[in-house]
Amino acid sequence: MNWITPFTLAPGDRQHTRAIQMGLVRDLYRRNRLPVVIHLASMGVFFAILKQQVAELAWLHLLFPVLVVLTLFRAVLALQGDRLETAVRRPNPRFALFTAAACASGLLTGAIVLVVVSHLDPGHFLLLILYLIGLSGLGCIAQGGSPWSYLATMVPSLGSLVLVGCLHPPFGMGHLFVVTMGIFMAAMAAMSIQVHHSLFSTMVLTQRLEDMALRDPLTGLRNRRYLQEFMQEETPRVLRRWLSQDGEILNRRSISLILVDLDHFKRVNDDHGHAAGDAVLLQVAQLLKDIVRKPDLVLRWGGEEFLILALDSDRIAPPQIAVRVHERMAEQGFVLPGGQTLQQTCSVGYASFPFHPERPEGLGWEQVFRLADESLYDAKGQGRNQLKGILPGKADPDAIIAALEHPDPDFHQALEDGLIKMG
Repeated sequence: MNWITPFTLAPGDRQHTRAIQMGLVRDLYRRNRLPVVIHLASMGVFFAILKQQVAELAWLHLLFPVLVVLTLFRAVLALQGDRLETAVRRPNPRFALFTAAACASGLLTGAIVLVVVSHLDPGHFLLLILYLIGLSGLGCIAQGGSPWSYLATMVPSLGSLVLVGCLHPPFGMGHLFVVTMGIFMAAMAAMSIQVHHSLFSTMVLTQRLEDMALRDPLTGLRNRRYLQEFMQEETPRVLRRWLSQDGEILNRRSISLILVDLDHFKRVNDDHGHAAGDAVLLQVAQLLKDIVRKPDLVLRWGGEEFLILALDSDRIAPPQIAVRVHERMAEQGFVLPGGQTLQQTCSVGYASFPFHPERPEGLGWEQVFRLADESLYDAKGQGRNQLKGILPGKADPDAIIAALEHPDPDFHQALEDGLIKMG
């Protein structure tokens, strides 16, 4: 993250790198909106004050509009950047442009100072110093999202005053002016780092709290709330891929929603105690994580139920992951706190999103999840330790979608009518 912040994340927080990067850049844009407008207004006022002092410097009338354009460019990025970064989800290019514009503004300001200072009387030179110091203080707060952006602006502009002090010490102060300005620059740099560190620490803590809210405290798996956020982003991506492909339908990849329910799990708690039940749940969670592929997700749905999201899975019935889960659960021995080994079977229900290949947008992921839940209910109703799934039938796709998108669909009637079939 060193292109935005000088601080590094602890190993446990590195999963939040992208979110923190985006947060810092968005904060940089938000904080800059009003200060950039103030900067533009103050530049106009200051130029009007100094206009008579530097009237013979014709080239200054060319450089000043360039400085205004650069500041306006930063203002546009600050006003629009939040929306743009959210859309592209890559803060690097926009941030690089913003920092480059800040650096160019600082260099141009420094160059202007070096040239005009010899044409200013002491009073106006003092006014120039106060103006640059004020902008430096404003920028320290405004650019807290990244100290690099602040330093790229502050060092060239204030550094020009240090250079002036070395070449032509003002007010008869000699090197005292240079030392004073150097101390001030170091103090502002340290303050900007401190402001940034406070913001950085707050964002890290926020991400930790959000992560805790999206995880099951016992197993460490993601929970229901995470599913809502994940599917809200993932389903449009899947649908775009389906609607844009021209290949064979069966070659298109889907999301398999696989519900896993531990059979008669209440007996484990009743016969061996809740500590034994927790131990089994932890081992089941680890087993499921070992079974799934790297991009797939395992969530604890509640109680003794788990949900697997098999991403980019083939449209085959049953999904290979569902078969492996069912078989491995039956083979696995779960060790209880007392050292005993327990056999534990499971019932599995599944459905795929998109549900119907010819109408991929017909059912939302929530409706497909309801189909997976119904197939799990059917597996448990047929004696448990079963693997069941609901697939689209051979009837007209519009009729299938119309029946299943109902708020309370009659699954048994749909099955009899051939609208769906059990896998």
